[in-house]
Amino acid sequence: MYLLIDAGNTRIKWLLMDSVYDNSALVSYGDLEEFKAYVARLDVYGIKVVLAAVNQTDTLINVLHKVGFKQIEIASSRAEQLGVINSYAQPERMGVDRWLAMIAAYSAVNKNTASGVIVVDAGSALTVDVVDIAGKHLGGYIVPGLMMAQRALFSNTERVIPYESSSPGSELTTPFNILGNNTLQCVEYGVINQLVALVQSVVGRYPGYEVVFTGGDGELIANFFTPTKIDKNLVLKGLWQVRN
Repeated sequence: MYLLIDAGNTRIKWLLMDSVYDNSALVSYGDLEEFKAYVARLDVYGIKVVLAAVNQTDTLINVLHKVGFKQIEIASSRAEQLGVINSYAQPERMGVDRWLAMIAAYSAVNKNTASGVIVVDAGSALTVDVVDIAGKHLGGYIVPGLMMAQRALFSNTERVIPYESSSPGSELTTPFNILGNNTLQCVEYGVINQLVALVQSVVGRYPGYEVVFTGGDGELIANFFTPTKIDKNLVLKGLWQVRN
């Protein structure tokens, strides 16, 4: 069996999987303490850990060793893997979550219809990566995600204050191209417009490419695009595909 772990900047996701990937399997997620409680209950015998971490790598390895895991494989970005070619001169400097998401998305798209793919991961940061039909990563963008951008405004701008009396912008389901009428709405709608506009600009430059959304805010951003594919577990799927 395999314990797949995707440790991002905000939370940890994990999945215990047998020899065949099950799309219906329940993915768990939580903070470090919740993860510790989970692994402490496991019978570690016969389970291999496959870890992708952009945060807390050493801490997670220590936790796993303490409960008795011996086989721990740490995924990393490479120059080429499973048909995807990295554009970075130093591939190891690419976040492994981006790399695994590209591998999983490219594999899924080209199983049915051969085309390029645009991977949008809307988490703490929003990343956009473009992979052509031959599997070559053409490059991408990284910008602050929804919550990070809002916090930056609230923390660093004296006049932008999230007053409690303001109605949360999330009450509206389609704030794109809508003007805010209180501080909280102005910030939230402004950030959403920025993120959606960035993705739209990339999609417009690569017509015919499949767009795949993932990450905690992936579904929110995907609402402004049709047709769309949403896969919240894209990194875990990529991790499964690259395991040894």
